[in-house]
Amino acid sequence: MLIKQLTYAAFMALIAIAISLPAFAAPSVSRSAFTREIVAREPAEASVEFPSDVGEVYFFTQILDAGKSEEIVHRWDYNGETVAEVSLHVEGPSWRTWSSKKVMPHQLGAWSVTVITAEGDAIETANFTITK
Repeated sequence: MLIKQLTYAAFMALIAIAISLPAFAAPSVSRSAFTREIVAREPAEASVEFPSDVGEVYFFTQILDAGKSEEIVHRWDYNGETVAEVSLHVEGPSWRTWSSKKVMPHQLGAWSVTVITAEGDAIETANFTITK
Protein backbone atom coordinates (compact mmCIF):
# COMPACT_ATOMS: atom_id res chain seq x y z
CA MET A 1 0.00 0.00 0.00
CA LEU A 2 2.83 2.40 0.87
CA ILE A 3 4.50 1.76 -2.51
CA LYS A 4 1.22 2.56 -4.33
CA GLN A 5 0.92 5.83 -2.42
CA LEU A 6 4.54 6.79 -3.18
CA THR A 7 4.13 5.90 -6.85
CA TYR A 8 0.92 7.93 -7.06
CA ALA A 9 2.58 10.90 -5.29
CA ALA A 10 5.59 10.74 -7.63
CA PHE A 11 3.30 10.58 -10.65
CA MET A 12 1.30 13.60 -9.47
CA ALA A 13 4.52 15.54 -8.81
CA LEU A 14 5.70 14.87 -12.38
CA ILE A 15 2.34 16.04 -13.75
CA ALA A 16 2.58 19.27 -11.72
CA ILE A 17 6.10 19.92 -13.01
CA ALA A 18 5.11 19.25 -16.61
CA ILE A 19 2.14 21.63 -16.38
CA SER A 20 4.26 24.41 -14.91
CA LEU A 21 7.00 24.23 -17.56
CA PRO A 22 6.57 26.51 -20.58
CA ALA A 23 6.34 24.98 -24.02
CA PHE A 24 9.67 25.09 -25.80
CA ALA A 25 8.50 25.41 -29.39
CA ALA A 26 10.93 26.73 -31.94
CA PRO A 27 10.06 30.05 -33.58
CA SER A 28 8.40 29.77 -36.99
CA VAL A 29 7.16 32.09 -39.72
CA SER A 30 3.40 31.99 -40.18
CA ARG A 31 3.24 34.72 -42.86
CA SER A 32 5.71 36.66 -44.94
CA ALA A 33 5.44 39.15 -47.79
CA PHE A 34 7.42 41.65 -49.81
CA THR A 35 5.81 45.06 -50.22
CA ARG A 36 6.50 48.72 -51.02
CA GLU A 37 5.13 49.86 -47.67
CA ILE A 38 3.81 48.73 -44.30
CA VAL A 39 0.47 50.20 -43.17
CA ALA A 40 -0.95 49.54 -39.69
CA ARG A 41 1.71 46.83 -39.12
CA GLU A 42 0.63 44.94 -42.27
CA PRO A 43 2.05 44.73 -45.82
CA ALA A 44 0.10 47.18 -48.03
CA GLU A 45 0.35 45.30 -51.34
CA ALA A 46 2.32 42.07 -51.45
CA SER A 47 4.33 41.31 -54.57
CA VAL A 48 7.28 39.22 -55.72
CA GLU A 49 8.20 41.48 -58.64
CA PHE A 50 9.12 45.17 -58.48
CA PRO A 51 10.30 47.70 -61.10
CA SER A 52 13.88 48.99 -60.93
CA ASP A 53 12.66 52.39 -59.68
CA VAL A 54 10.95 50.87 -56.59
CA GLY A 55 13.40 52.63 -54.28
CA GLU A 56 12.80 50.46 -51.21
CA VAL A 57 11.38 46.98 -50.61
CA TYR A 58 10.03 45.80 -47.24
CA PHE A 59 9.98 42.22 -45.99
CA PHE A 60 7.18 41.56 -43.50
CA THR A 61 7.15 38.46 -41.28
CA GLN A 62 4.81 37.19 -38.61
CA ILE A 63 6.74 35.05 -36.14
CA LEU A 64 5.05 32.45 -33.95
CA ASP A 65 6.37 30.89 -30.72
CA ALA A 66 9.28 33.27 -30.25
CA GLY A 67 9.07 33.10 -26.47
CA LYS A 68 9.32 36.11 -24.20
CA SER A 69 12.27 37.75 -25.94
CA GLU A 70 14.29 36.67 -28.93
CA GLU A 71 16.26 38.09 -31.83
CA ILE A 72 15.82 37.03 -35.42
CA VAL A 73 17.75 38.19 -38.47
CA HIS A 74 16.52 39.11 -41.93
CA ARG A 75 19.43 38.31 -44.25
CA TRP A 76 19.03 40.10 -47.59
CA ASP A 77 20.80 38.48 -50.57
CA TYR A 78 21.19 39.90 -54.06
CA ASN A 79 22.22 37.51 -56.83
CA GLY A 80 23.47 35.04 -54.21
CA GLU A 81 25.57 37.56 -52.22
CA THR A 82 24.59 38.81 -48.76
CA VAL A 83 24.09 42.59 -48.87
CA ALA A 84 22.47 43.21 -45.47
CA GLU A 85 21.65 41.52 -42.18
CA VAL A 86 19.00 43.18 -40.05
CA SER A 87 18.56 42.07 -36.44
CA LEU A 88 14.96 42.28 -35.19
CA HIS A 89 13.62 41.90 -31.67
CA VAL A 90 10.57 39.66 -31.32
CA GLU A 91 8.61 38.54 -28.28
CA GLY A 92 5.41 36.75 -27.51
CA PRO A 93 3.43 33.99 -29.14
CA SER A 94 2.72 36.02 -32.31
CA TRP A 95 4.87 38.97 -33.39
CA ARG A 96 4.79 41.01 -36.60
CA THR A 97 8.00 42.67 -37.72
CA TRP A 98 9.73 43.82 -40.89
CA SER A 99 12.92 45.14 -42.38
CA SER A 100 13.61 47.05 -45.57
CA LYS A 101 16.33 47.44 -48.16
CA LYS A 102 16.99 50.33 -50.50
CA VAL A 103 17.27 49.00 -54.04
CA MET A 104 19.32 50.85 -56.63
CA PRO A 105 17.94 50.95 -60.22
CA HIS A 106 20.89 48.90 -61.54
CA GLN A 107 20.27 46.05 -59.04
CA LEU A 108 18.14 43.99 -61.41
CA GLY A 109 17.53 40.30 -60.90
CA ALA A 110 17.10 37.84 -58.09
CA TRP A 111 16.78 38.86 -54.44
CA SER A 112 15.96 36.78 -51.37
CA VAL A 113 15.49 37.23 -47.66
CA THR A 114 16.22 34.44 -45.19
CA VAL A 115 14.82 34.55 -41.65
CA ILE A 116 17.39 33.22 -39.17
CA THR A 117 16.77 32.42 -35.50
CA ALA A 118 19.10 33.33 -32.63
CA GLU A 119 20.37 29.73 -32.78
CA GLY A 120 21.37 30.23 -36.42
CA ASP A 121 18.58 28.15 -37.97
CA ALA A 122 17.06 29.33 -41.26
CA ILE A 123 13.27 29.09 -40.79
CA GLU A 124 12.09 30.83 -43.98
CA THR A 125 13.48 31.99 -47.31
CA ALA A 126 11.45 34.11 -49.72
CA ASN A 127 12.37 35.47 -53.15
CA PHE A 128 11.55 38.51 -55.24
CA THR A 129 12.77 39.97 -58.52
CA ILE A 130 13.67 43.49 -59.63
CA THR A 131 12.84 44.03 -63.30
CA LYS A 132 13.61 46.83 -65.74
